[in-house]
Amino acid sequence: MTTNTPKKASRAAGYAVIVLLLVAGGALLLNSRIGGVQVYDVYPTLSMRPTLEVGDLVIVEAVPYSSIHVGDVIVFERPDSTGACTSASEIIVHRVVNMTSAGLITQGDNRQTNPVPDEGPPANEWPPVPASCVKGMVVVALPFLGKISEAFPPPLNYILVVAIVLLIFMVELYNGRKDEGDEKGATGTDASSQPPAPYEPDSDP
Repeated sequence: MTTNTPKKASRAAGYAVIVLLLVAGGALLLNSRIGGVQVYDVYPTLSMRPTLEVGDLVIVEAVPYSSIHVGDVIVFERPDSTGACTSASEIIVHRVVNMTSAGLITQGDNRQTNPVPDEGPPANEWPPVPASCVKGMVVVALPFLGKISEAFPPPLNYILVVAIVLLIFMVELYNGRKDEGDEKGATGTDASSQPPAPYEPDSDP
């Protein structure tokens, strides 16, 4: 009985990943936004290594500004020198390292490329990030899927991501059913292969 537990736990984790992949694929297909969930590529920068790699696809949830805390990884539009941001602003994925009355202080996890916070001296990359520039909080990262959306023009890139997600789902579903069938078959074989009990004559006179 206990030998089946790791398989079931692994399968459950696999299905959880598949659900996340389906959400990501659906969001990509629907203009990268679905029900408050957004999907972004991790841009070609090493600033968030090892947490995020170049080419990862991040799923971002739109959350209230008040629910963001130090330690959260967020996606935001880069504010200009006045603290304003527009839809044309560069999209940044960094971690919140401090919170001030003027906005959020962020920094990349890679301390070799980002040894100091983005806002303030000596970096002075941009002013503290206000609530109006925050797109949301990263809830999960999907390795390598961002490379697909970069390699092909839309809508082909979205279609390919969704096709890969569906393929993974079908393979996992098939393997799950096959494993269950093998387990049932093995149980039946074990039961039928037991030798009959030897005949013992009655010893009573």
